[in-house]
Amino acid sequence: MTAAVCAQTNPQLADPQSTGAQPTNSPVKSVPTAQPANPKAVKPSAVAAAAGASRLARESAPPSKVIRNHDLNDASGPPDAGKSEPTVNNTALQVARDKATEGEERKVEQFAIQGKTFQNQVRAQKNKIMDLQNRVQDLSNQFDAWSVSHRHVNSAACWTSEYETELYKSWCDIGRNLKDATDATQRQLAQEKIRLEGMQENIRRAGYGNAVYDPD
Repeated sequence: MTAAVCAQTNPQLADPQSTGAQPTNSPVKSVPTAQPANPKAVKPSAVAAAAGASRLARESAPPSKVIRNHDLNDASGPPDAGKSEPTVNNTALQVARDKATEGEERKVEQFAIQGKTFQNQVRAQKNKIMDLQNRVQDLSNQFDAWSVSHRHVNSAACWTSEYETELYKSWCDIGRNLKDATDATQRQLAQEKIRLEGMQENIRRAGYGNAVYDPD
């Protein structure tokens, strides 16, 4: 019984086809399985060719049309057309402002020079009026002295028919000349005062203060 069981059992274990298992001493394991050619070995050449073509396209393209992030952040790079125009405009604006400033400074300088000229003219006119006033005063004093020089003679007679007489003529000539000179000087004094007033009014209208049109 035992032998029969063993005989029936051993054939099943020895048949590899019945179990589907490979024997441990099978020569299949000692021979390496041939690996197919790796299809990925061609890809590096294709990638390199594509990269070279892309690099060639970038190098041949105009640099002004290629804008990258590092170009925007690189302050040392050449400015594009959009940046150069504001620079030109700003320079022109600054030049215009400088010219306007120079023009204003020139106007202020000319205004000050003209004011100095006006001031000197007013002072000269005032001095002229003062000289005329002194002249009038001097002539008046001489006339008064002449009037009392001959107390026994009426000075009013020099402007009457008695002037023609020998008694009055030589003496009256002095008085009459003094009187004429005094009147003429007073008329000139009045004219110069009117001229001064007109001069001062014009200076005021020109925008100058009293330090110019009425200096001490």
